[in-house]
Amino acid sequence: MPPPNTPGGSPPDLSPLHITVPPNTPFNHGSPRSRRTRTARNPYSIDENKVYEIGPSDGVDLRCLKYVSEVDENLLCPICHAALVDPVTTPCDHTYCEDCIYTAWKSNPTCPVDRSPLILPGDVATPPKIVLNQLDALKVKCPCCGDTLPRSMLRNHLSRYCSNALVKCPDEVCEKLVKRKDEGKGCLHYDSECPDCKEHLQEIDMESHREVECENREGICQHCSETIIRCKEAEHLKSCPEVMTSCKWTKYGCQHGALRKELDAHANECRFSTVGQMAEMLQAEISTLRDQLHTLNEKDKAQERRIKFLETHPHFNFSDVSSQSVSRLPDSSPTAEFPESRDQYLLSLLESQESKVDQLSVGLTELEAKQTMMLFNETIPIKEQLAELRSAQGVIGMHVRWLMNFRMQERRPGPGAGGSSESGGPGGDGHRRLSDTMRDVITKL
Repeated sequence: MPPPNTPGGSPPDLSPLHITVPPNTPFNHGSPRSRRTRTARNPYSIDENKVYEIGPSDGVDLRCLKYVSEVDENLLCPICHAALVDPVTTPCDHTYCEDCIYTAWKSNPTCPVDRSPLILPGDVATPPKIVLNQLDALKVKCPCCGDTLPRSMLRNHLSRYCSNALVKCPDEVCEKLVKRKDEGKGCLHYDSECPDCKEHLQEIDMESHREVECENREGICQHCSETIIRCKEAEHLKSCPEVMTSCKWTKYGCQHGALRKELDAHANECRFSTVGQMAEMLQAEISTLRDQLHTLNEKDKAQERRIKFLETHPHFNFSDVSSQSVSRLPDSSPTAEFPESRDQYLLSLLESQESKVDQLSVGLTELEAKQTMMLFNETIPIKEQLAELRSAQGVIGMHVRWLMNFRMQERRPGPGAGGSSESGGPGGDGHRRLSDTMRDVITKL
């Protein structure tokens, strides 16, 4: 059942190219209220398994994302039942998506949960920073490449690193878009012929055409007789069980060759397997020793830079930085140049200290998030009980006021009772009995 005060009507169709900036992420909107004009969207109206193509000026609606794990119910919007986007908090401590609460408020200017009066935009405020950090840390899958990353990093991932995101064509004359992974191939917007069906189309669409649309895309493997995609024949041959291949210990002297499906039986009997396993173990140890040697060389270079700096500036006081670990100094690579001035050396130390402070800040933020979430979960039942008590108190008060008004109307004299002056008659006794009855009713309540 939808929450109270949920706007009626069917939700609008979603476009995967609709942009919504992650919360707590700086972004320059056209106007302060431009975000409030966006339409709330249904998070379940797109195909989660579909790969979308997103251009440099596009983005994704955060309600449409596929989350890696189940989102904590405390981070869900009570109206759209999706993870909060641009959250705002009401005076009654309920948090909604900004779009959702503005849309619901147009139908009924009250809080959708407890129906307390609400005035927008004055009554809403930004939720605590810890809530924004928890929303930013939610793990989502990129709609283009499927990579898993925090929600706050999605926009930066699409604009810089996603291999399937669309970027401007490298050709200065061409104004079309290509995938980032094809950017190094030059301009692909030229006519080409499909080698399978001889159809003419642009080279940029050739890959998807040969995999999905081509009528002659399927072929028969000449080794195993399985149906394969022609353009992926090379990949199939790497795993085809009927292809002749050599033993995996060939580089250590084994000359045996057989079908791939028969190599597993040979691997258990191969005389070079013991030598190969020992060689791989030695290679792993050598790789570890090389890494350690590289680290020692970096430390040695840093020490040399420090000694040269001391020789160049003998009056410099290093008492404040004597505990600085040389392994954390910036520019500690073997190819780094010696610092030419005192300022350059101080800047390197400052950068190292800033990196340490950033690490401590991240740790404190994570700890604060855990503690705040624990406290938040413990206080929710208390708030719900208080809301129930307030509701029950309001109902009781309403009944008491109704009874008092009812009794007061009974006590009022009728139209012909004004001329009676017999105060000690039955009327006076009746008055006392009404008062006693009213007190008894109030006592029972």
